[in-house]
Amino acid sequence: MRRLLLALLILSAPFALAGKVYQWKDANGNIVFSDTPPPDQKAQSKDIKTNVIQTSGGGFDLKEAMRKSPVILWANNCGESCDSARLLLSKRGVPYGLRNPQASPADLEALKKILSGDAVVPVLQVGATTLRGFEPESWQGALDNAGYPKSADPTAKNISGPTPVAAPAAPAAKTPAKP
Repeated sequence: MRRLLLALLILSAPFALAGKVYQWKDANGNIVFSDTPPPDQKAQSKDIKTNVIQTSGGGFDLKEAMRKSPVILWANNCGESCDSARLLLSKRGVPYGLRNPQASPADLEALKKILSGDAVVPVLQVGATTLRGFEPESWQGALDNAGYPKSADPTAKNISGPTPVAAPAAPAAKTPAKP
């Protein structure tokens, strides 16, 4: 209960700073600002708003890691290993692009190219690092080395991972011309 009250107090602190400020000229002609109006003198009232910077979510470390080492998860419905891979990234709050070689022939070909002909999932790409198979320690190490935070940032809920590059369109089939 005490932690909840402390959290509410901390979160409401910026709003406590907002309020009215009064401005008037003193007997010497100086402009005076105060949070209380002057006694027996006319003062101008001004509303002061809080100075809070809103961000789109995610701290600097997360945004830099995403910029320098975007994460792509190659997975499908492969069972426990793919589910565990998704869970690890979610618990850590890592935004990632998902490529499914089972659902997309273009993704299958791209995965084979990355893995020199294999098509095994899950595969994790963290920047230039590619990790085949789900090994939590290796995945955590790659994410640590790339600078991703170790726990999820609650302000980063609406940040998405990299958008997969669209596969080039297949050439149109040639139909014989009718005479």
